[in-house]
Amino acid sequence: MNLNLKNNDKTAKTLSWAFFAVFAILTFILMLNRTPFFDEAHAWMVSKSFNLIELFKIEKFEGHLFIWHLLLMPFSKNNLFYPYSMYILNWLFCILAMFVFWRSSPFKTVEKALITFSFPIFWYFAQVARCYSIGILFLFLILTLWKERIKKPVLVSFLLILLANTSAMALIGAFILGLIFIFDIIKEKVDKKNLIYSFLILFFGAILVFVQLLGAYHPDIEALFKEKIFFYNLITYFYFIDFKHLTLPYIFNKFTALIALLTVLFSFLFLFKNKRSFFFLTTTYLLMFSLFTFKYSGAWWHYLFFYIYLISAIWLYRNEENQKNVFEKPFKILFLTLVSLFTITTMFFDTLFLSEVYHSKTKEIYEIIKKEKLFDGNKKIYALDNFSQTSTGIMPYLKETKIYNVFGDEKYSKEEYRHYMKKEKRTFLIDEFANSLDKNKINLGISDRKMFPVYFGKKYKLILKPYFKNENPNFIIYELEKF
Repeated sequence: MNLNLKNNDKTAKTLSWAFFAVFAILTFILMLNRTPFFDEAHAWMVSKSFNLIELFKIEKFEGHLFIWHLLLMPFSKNNLFYPYSMYILNWLFCILAMFVFWRSSPFKTVEKALITFSFPIFWYFAQVARCYSIGILFLFLILTLWKERIKKPVLVSFLLILLANTSAMALIGAFILGLIFIFDIIKEKVDKKNLIYSFLILFFGAILVFVQLLGAYHPDIEALFKEKIFFYNLITYFYFIDFKHLTLPYIFNKFTALIALLTVLFSFLFLFKNKRSFFFLTTTYLLMFSLFTFKYSGAWWHYLFFYIYLISAIWLYRNEENQKNVFEKPFKILFLTLVSLFTITTMFFDTLFLSEVYHSKTKEIYEIIKKEKLFDGNKKIYALDNFSQTSTGIMPYLKETKIYNVFGDEKYSKEEYRHYMKKEKRTFLIDEFANSLDKNKINLGISDRKMFPVYFGKKYKLILKPYFKNENPNFIIYELEKF
């Protein structure tokens, strides 16, 4: 099969296959040599601990939607080959996504190669087993079928709903593409039968999303500003210059950030006359900016979708015939420079810089627990922190346990924590935890932070005392007693 439709000669075919094969082989080898970080482990434990109906109750706390958890269930509930089954599943979705990209996207071979080996694709989406790669696959499939959306509206509608149910980031892109799609199929007067089917799929898909997100936690804006809002993060991490640390990597990263900013600014000018691609890029960026400012400040891996949606907007633009644009040439230069810089980042990327993702110590700590037989006889073990890096990361290795993340982050006081849990409506987790203490189902928990006593209404109080401590001063296993 020809991976590059723009160049049909044998050299281009061979080169395309070579790039694709190298990407697949390198990412496969690298992913098998890393330990899952807490977000990966957490998704595994959610899919293991809850059934499908319960998933729809807790997704509002997860920030993403159900498809990734559903796909993990056959593996997690049967304790099959953690973490490699999860790794390979994610890797396959990313490989399929990049296959679609090489096969159908309107980019030149050099652009495809640079995008494929750029840091977001190579180091994150291909190797870190999260819910994002499957969303990118559905997104690229939609873009591939975009020219035929009027002829195949039912298929496109189905893919839009699948895209929306993979992650919060993907939901934004699905929502905007869905608006454009609805406008087009109404305007073009699609066959009545197909039109009805398409609207039914989109309608029930929207209800599915609504059910999962209904009652989602709405944080106090004041608290968000204290946590560091997106604009603050943007300036501090990407554009703030510290003259005391002007090392070569630091200067390189700041230069890359500057080129990224210029590329985005010129992209709006370049896409302006193409209504669909301009609307798509503008609204996805605005919605993500609003999400990171007023809902959740976001982590660096969430920001990678700015890059994905830039690529998608260019794909949409090139799907149509467009008039010559005075900004086209400078934008091409900037975009090529940006993907080149991201590829250089891949080549010289030091994973120690992002150790929480690429160098988790959870397996190492599990081996200590196993050697000391600390959790023998415990069927349920609770993590003492919500999304704690160590406690959540260890749980998948303890095959007989289930996890309920009941505690909040140590940044909360006791009063703030009770308010936080009530606001997030997680009281059903607290009640279950308290009941388990009554029935003596649990006597151990783990934490990677210095926790404090937490009150559960008037009846329950937990005393946390050191039980076991390994060489890592931040990792302590606590014994729990009823007060």
